[in-house]
Parts: sequence; C-alpha cells; structure tokens
Amino acid sequence: MPNTILRVLALLCMLCQVVNAQDKLTVTTWNIEHLGSPGRGFGGGFGGFGRGSIPPNNRPLPRRTEADLKKVATFIGGNLKSDLLALQEIGITGRSRGRSRSAPLDKIVSELEGDGGDWSYFLPTVKQTPSKADEGNEFLGFLWNRKRVRLLTVFEMPFENQELAGKSLFDRMPLVGYFEAIKADGSPRNDFVLVNLHMASGQDHDENHLIAMALIEFELSRALAKHAVSESDVIILGDFNDNPTLRTTTGRPQYSDALYRHMAFKGYIDLATVDLKTTRMNSKRSSLIDHILVNKSAQADVLQQRATIFKPGGGNPDLYAAWRLIYSDHFPLSFDMKVVRDTDVDFFK
Repeated sequence: MPNTILRVLALLCMLCQVVNAQDKLTVTTWNIEHLGSPGRGFGGGFGGFGRGSIPPNNRPLPRRTEADLKKVATFIGGNLKSDLLALQEIGITGRSRGRSRSAPLDKIVSELEGDGGDWSYFLPTVKQTPSKADEGNEFLGFLWNRKRVRLLTVFEMPFENQELAGKSLFDRMPLVGYFEAIKADGSPRNDFVLVNLHMASGQDHDENHLIAMALIEFELSRALAKHAVSESDVIILGDFNDNPTLRTTTGRPQYSDALYRHMAFKGYIDLATVDLKTTRMNSKRSSLIDHILVNKSAQADVLQQRATIFKPGGGNPDLYAAWRLIYSDHFPLSFDMKVVRDTDVDFFK
C-alpha cells in the first residue's frame, strides 16, 4: 500500500509539472552575434579579437558549423526552455516565396522540431539577399514554438532611421511582433506586443538612445493601429547598447539614465536589474546593455520583476571564451509570462 501511495504522489507531481509548464511562456531576448554573417568576435572581450581580448586573439571567429548550430538548438530548448525569442544579429542568407531566410536558423528550427517542437521564425523582408561578405548583414528576428504561441502580426516600425545626436538611431529598424499564447488544443489565451530592438552601437550615445526610445513609445500605438491592432500589453526588449548602471572610479554615473527614468515615468519597469552586472562578455564584465522594459499593463502577466540570465558555469569567466566560440558574446535574458484568459480590451477584434 505505501508503494502504491508513493507512485500516485509521483504521478500527481509529474502532472503538476506539466500543467505548470503549460501555464507559463518563457520569453527570451538574445543578441546571437552574427548568426550567418561574417564579423564574429569583433569588440574583444572573452574569445573575441582586438583590444582587450581574453585570451589575445587577432582573427575573427569562424561561422558556426552544423554541429555548433545543433548545440544552439539544444541550448534554446533545453537550458533556456524558451518558447519565444527576440533575436538580434541574424544574417539573411536567402529568400523564398517573398520571405527572408536564414540557413543557420533553418538548421536550428530543424533540430528543435526533431525534439518534438513545431517552430517558425520571421525576418524582415529585403529586396536583395546580402552578400556573404557583408558584415552589416545583421537583422532582427523572432523565433517561436507554434505549439505554445501564435504570431498574429509582425512589421518594422514605419519611420526613418534618422541620424540624431551624432548617429543613426538603430542598427536595424525595430521589429514589432503581436503574439498570443495558446493552449494545447490551439485555443487562444492572452496576447501581447514585443518590440525587438537593436539600438545604435556605442554606450556613449545615450542621448541618441533616449531619442530612439521616446520615438518608439510615442509612435507605437499609431503603428499598431495601422495593422488593426489595439493592444495594451507591451514589452520592449533587445540590445539597447545602453548601460545606465556603469560608474566611474569616483562613483559617478558613466552614462545618462534618462532613458530609463523616462520609461519609468511612462509606467515601464526594467527586468535587467543592476545585480545582473553584465549581459555581454566585455573584458571588465561591466556591460549591462541588454534590457527588457515591461509596461504597466503587461506587468500583470509577467511572473517576475527580474530577468533570468544564463551565464556558462553560472558565471565562470574561465568558460566564457569557449562558450562564445559556439554561442555569442551576449548572454540571453529570459522571463516567464502567465498563460491566462485574455482580459485586456482589444478594440479592433
């Protein structure tokens, strides 16, 4: 009898784990460092090349092999357990039926589907496939498990990438995805908007970053309305190239935090908290430049106020260079969202 009770309790525990997994979505932002394009390793740091490289390295990193891409897929599905990813620095390697394609992402999707998933991705439309030698071939994209989430609408922000405060606002135009969580039977649950960003490089361009963010926040509702979307849950995430936490040797802020104070005034919280210290493998481990801004409405469905960061070995620098060779110089940031009945008002439905 005791053994029977133990087996029943174990079964109930397994069922609870399945239910809990179905009751939340894991969302990740990750700059994957030139997936499918040359230029990997730029900027030094652990495993990179140039000034400040650890160990010293004077040559770019090679493109990922098929074995590397299989490991990336295993990492996404296993270590991260992600359902939806906002990715930066994806190289477009071809086009098919009007859609941009990435050969490395195709391989990653194939591996993820081999583990029982049903995955898809979206990259912005281009008129011409970039050259294989083009280091500027680095686009924003979404990658998602169609068993857990459904893409409803996707578009690039419809304004010019202006040069203001000394530099273009974005490395690539912000990519907006309107998604809804789904139950196992495919029925819809809560919906939300993700704005995927890769702001202009250079942490000293903080005025430029503030202008870019203010423009996004101001224009987003109008841009969504043009696609017949009125959604109150908004999450802005990605590589901001902006670090409000860095201090000088005297303890003063190295850069302005005006962007984050402005967004806090607008009701957003940043899940990339100061205790994460760095999201990138710079040599000083002081580059907290990836962020997740959650507006007041979406906060009701986000299960934590601090992002989860993956660092190899739990943050062992001795492992960083080898990890970068396969994965990236950025660490992925993740957070969990509830999967619940949609309660916000979507006017255009």
